Amino acid sequence: MTVSSSVFRVAVRRAQNLGQVRGIQALAAVYTETGDPQSVLRVVRHDLPPMLDNQVMVQMLAAPVNPSDLNQIEGTYPVRGTSNQISSNGTSFQACVGGNEGVGRVAQVGQNVDNVQVGDWVVPQRAGEFGTWCTRTVVDAQSVSVVPEEWRSGLSPLDVACLKVNPCTAYRLLRDFADLQKGDYVIQNGANSGVGRAVIQLARHWGIRTINVVRDRPELDKLQHELTALGADIVVSDKQLSSDSVKQHIRSLNNVRLGFNCVGGRSTLQMTKYISEGGTLVSYGGMSRQPVTMPTSLLLFKDIAARGFWMNRWYNSCTNTAMDVERQNMWKCVLELMQCGMFVTQPLSVSSIDDANEADAQRIVRDAVSWSTGSKHAFVFA
Repeated sequence: MTVSSSVFRVAVRRAQNLGQVRGIQALAAVYTETGDPQSVLRVVRHDLPPMLDNQVMVQMLAAPVNPSDLNQIEGTYPVRGTSNQISSNGTSFQACVGGNEGVGRVAQVGQNVDNVQVGDWVVPQRAGEFGTWCTRTVVDAQSVSVVPEEWRSGLSPLDVACLKVNPCTAYRLLRDFADLQKGDYVIQNGANSGVGRAVIQLARHWGIRTINVVRDRPELDKLQHELTALGADIVVSDKQLSSDSVKQHIRSLNNVRLGFNCVGGRSTLQMTKYISEGGTLVSYGGMSRQPVTMPTSLLLFKDIAARGFWMNRWYNSCTNTAMDVERQNMWKCVLELMQCGMFVTQPLSVSSIDDANEADAQRIVRDAVSWSTGSKHAFVFA
């Protein structure tokens, strides 16, 4: 039997792909069951699986820890992690790798891959397709999106790693729910969150004014100065929101077109009362885990609408060329503002995970996934 030269070459290349990955290991923060992230997550050193023709090997550069990541590990997030076969220390088990956002550099490509090249920086297409809290991973080439070099020139991996969720949520909130004009106002709670800070900076760039509500705290003036430096027009605490002076000032503004809620409960109700007639309250989170309530009077006499927004649902809607172009334009806009120094990523507590130190990695991950940490964490991979 004669084997054609083309078939032989394909077989050789496939064997080379398998051989290139075989023997390469990675550290990954994995969980085999849902629950308290500090309890169920563990860092393991495992063998990378053989790379198929339609796959790529990605060397992860950086990945943030988002609240949605912790919800996913707890089992309370609508998107589940993808379970994969993990081989570690001679044993195999099914597990999910934590994390949904991050950036990596393509280290190897399968022979049938034409959408990415070695050296490209890539981010996950959608949440849940593969975990990002690892030093390297093998994934389907179609599950990643390339961030062009000219868009990221001069930026750090952390800047690009934090692109997809918070800045893009802010972008869509400001673009999709009203035809905002220069001089219009939006009011938001959770203004010191990642999305809140992004709203402030994008709004400043587009000439939109912001009223920003934050939780009351001992050093409120320090936070007020910090947000004002980003471009905030008004910064008040949730307690100040009901004071007579604040009421009088905000009610004198006749163009508060939108309200952005990520908290819920009583403070959201109080904030909604300041939205101008015909405006819209958009909820994109619920950190207090209290319901969003709205009195009938706001519906009847002010015609206030209530909407919801989930960034993952928006990404899932990018199924045609026009939406994909809109996604690219959004990423390019945010990254260009970063390059110009007009947009900064929220403050992060950054920890380096060394591929050679499994014990340190376990401690770093455990500390980073605590709900009580008080700061947003991110990993960079050495």
